Amino acid sequence: MKKAFLFLCSFLLTLSVAAQEESMNAPEESVSVPSTTFPSENTKEQVPIISAPADSMKVTYKIKQIINSHNIVLVESSHPVLAPVGKLFLATLKDGSQCSLILSEAENNMLTMESHDCSGLTIGTPVEASLVKLSNKEIRSFREDEPSAEKSGYRLGLSVYYSTADKVEFKDAYIFSFSGSGYVNSTYTVDTSAGLGLSYSKLEPQSWGTVWSLFWEPKRQIKSLKITGPGGTLSGNVTNNAEITLFILEGAMAYRWENIYLPFGLNYTVPFLTYSYSTGSWNLTGSLGAYVGLGVLLTPSSALELFIRSVGFEMQVTDGTDRIDFQRGTLTGFGFGWKYSF
Repeated sequence: MKKAFLFLCSFLLTLSVAAQEESMNAPEESVSVPSTTFPSENTKEQVPIISAPADSMKVTYKIKQIINSHNIVLVESSHPVLAPVGKLFLATLKDGSQCSLILSEAENNMLTMESHDCSGLTIGTPVEASLVKLSNKEIRSFREDEPSAEKSGYRLGLSVYYSTADKVEFKDAYIFSFSGSGYVNSTYTVDTSAGLGLSYSKLEPQSWGTVWSLFWEPKRQIKSLKITGPGGTLSGNVTNNAEITLFILEGAMAYRWENIYLPFGLNYTVPFLTYSYSTGSWNLTGSLGAYVGLGVLLTPSSALELFIRSVGFEMQVTDGTDRIDFQRGTLTGFGFGWKYSF
């Protein structure tokens, strides 16, 4: 029994030692570790890259075309832009002043703008967006409050003026009489006169235009007559209350810049002569004359005009057997007036 017990203990001890040796000789179990968990010294740490937004490209504007007849300018931008219709822009003139332009249409880098408020624009004038933001409703309100823009096309005008012309000169009058015949110079002195005018004109900026006018100068009194001939000079007052009323038809070409225009042309006079009595017969008719002037626009509808006008006459006077053929005469002088165009 004792031997059996010793054998069993020896057997168990042998199994325990074998188990320990097997455990020591077994290969170690490998554990997979992600390489990203512990980066090595040769591996650079990956940092996310965030792109900073590029600086906005500065957009510049300049006037490309000017269409004065429609109060429109085409403005070219350096880059295509998106802007709402009605946006306010400012054009900077050569003297440093600014005027407003209103965007009416935009396509890529070409912008169409209304230029009612601007004069003196030139190609290349710089333009910038206004810092003031206005809605279309506010812009419409401003347009209603501001004076109406200049109209294009033919316009009807009414003018009042004053003419300083006061001498009708006949330089080649011929006298037929029993006492002798010959050429003389004769000059009638008449009153100066105010007048009214009606015109139909088309004057667009930076272009040629036309002006058609009818003027009325009422009752210029004929005050005196002076005749100079080979035998001397004869002068005297006219005592028969003679008066002359003029209707003047005038056609002129004119060139207009911005606010200044220069008209010049021809006219034809229709005179009416009245007198209280006369021992002879007077026959006064009209003739061609000429005109040159200078107009300055005060507003789109009103102008101050200065002019030199010469109107023509032809006259014959018969008194019994004596006759004077005055032939062609002129009434020439300086004048000024004010005109309003509708």
